[in-house]
Amino acid sequence: MVYLPLANIWHHKLRSLLCALGVGISICMLVALTGLARGSLFENADRWESVGADLIVFPRGWADKIANRGVGLSEKYAKLLREKHGDLVERAAGVFCWPMKVAGQDHVVAGVAPEQWDMISGGKAIKEGRLFDPENRFAKWLDDRLLSPATDDRAVEITEADLRDPEHDGLELVIDTRLAAAAGLGVGDTLHAANHDWTIVGLAPTGVMTRIFMPLRTAQFLFGDGDVTKCTMILVKLRDGVDAGPAARTLRDALKLDVIPPKAYRVTLQEHFSIMLNYVDMVNIIALIIAFLFVMNTLYTMVLERKREIAILRSCGASGWFILRQVLGESMILAAAGVVIGVAMSFGASALIGRLKPLLTPELSFHWMLIAAGAAVLGAILSALYPAWRATRINMAEVLVYE
Repeated sequence: MVYLPLANIWHHKLRSLLCALGVGISICMLVALTGLARGSLFENADRWESVGADLIVFPRGWADKIANRGVGLSEKYAKLLREKHGDLVERAAGVFCWPMKVAGQDHVVAGVAPEQWDMISGGKAIKEGRLFDPENRFAKWLDDRLLSPATDDRAVEITEADLRDPEHDGLELVIDTRLAAAAGLGVGDTLHAANHDWTIVGLAPTGVMTRIFMPLRTAQFLFGDGDVTKCTMILVKLRDGVDAGPAARTLRDALKLDVIPPKAYRVTLQEHFSIMLNYVDMVNIIALIIAFLFVMNTLYTMVLERKREIAILRSCGASGWFILRQVLGESMILAAAGVVIGVAMSFGASALIGRLKPLLTPELSFHWMLIAAGAAVLGAILSALYPAWRATRINMAEVLVYE
């Protein structure tokens, strides 16, 4: 029978609304914060898994790091993989990674040779504009300047004007459409970052490995202390029919390097950010506990205020179980209202975060909504136990005589 619980809740509208809001805010925190933390984390992992490679080669000891960037190994390993292990490896491409701040947020920029774009992008084509240095003119010009035998003892000096020479412009970037929207950038715009002025020449679709790409030689020269023979990692595409597991072990033993599949990056992310995820979970648990202490206090106050009504019910033959059910019913109704309010608020919070911070990825999971609903049911039962017990212990004769 829900009439009496509903009537009692309706009789105390403001208090009941505040109580449901307290539960709702906690539910919103659980769903939205968990979705934001895990959504942004796993969106990053999804982008790494989108590469058109079966294995990633790192320097020994780098495979369990998430901040893989800078000079790590010789680019000659890519040639070695193709020549010495051609029975396993179809393609190998060096990638140079480095941090770059754009739109107020740090990103990893990936330097890659233009002919290897399809591997790093997972086969995704440029959505607007063109690819950087499409004819590899800058790479050839820089290799000629830096790798050719010197004709005299003078050091080779390369200026900003040299880098921006229209004949071989090396300061070109491709960014993904999500970053372009967040930063208000488009094809042809100039971006000042990492102490250089870059030209945006193309937009990549959302979901590629990183949000910023540049020519491999540019990244190596500017961020690798001028050494254009080193890279951060090597992406490896295996031949059809080659099993990635045994191939990784073979290459690992032969090269004495770390060789992992792209999916291992997700595990690394989870391990490194497990403390953050645990922190978010603890904040949510504390918020739920506070919310249901509020519910318990509200129910207990209602019980104290309705001693006379409860005594009358007892005098009319209502059992202790009947009284218990009424208090539990009120708690469950308040919790259910809180879940509805909380889920609705979480959708609003997600939309607001997406508008204010477009590069974050809140993910509203049905799984976590079910967890929130289960937590609300359990919290409603626990928070109602003491007030319900107090209601069944009211001395009917004492209350009625006093009244």
